[in-house]
Amino acid sequence: MSAGRAIIIAISGFMVVFLMLCLLWFIIVLINKVVTSIEHKTEAPAAVAPVKAAEVKEETAVHGTFGGEIALYDVDEKTAACIMAIVSDSTKIPLNQLIFKSIKALD
Repeated sequence: MSAGRAIIIAISGFMVVFLMLCLLWFIIVLINKVVTSIEHKTEAPAAVAPVKAAEVKEETAVHGTFGGEIALYDVDEKTAACIMAIVSDSTKIPLNQLIFKSIKALD
């Protein structure tokens, strides 16, 4: 096999690989757009009411602000953070609105 023929075969191989990668990229983009459009159609728009500053002051006056530390009993910080995230997710209450005073491991 001559050097010229080997170079032509190598270049055509590179071109086939490049074209297949472009095709895969196009398919991924297409699937992404389809899934995104389906998600937007199924989600109901959430009505978000603006919060007035007076409401925030009133809420902090009622509940007070908790800036202290959390008491951890037989629980490391990583586990406590996971527990707080799980509670926030399952109750659908933002983490900054929850107040944790202590977390204790049950045996």
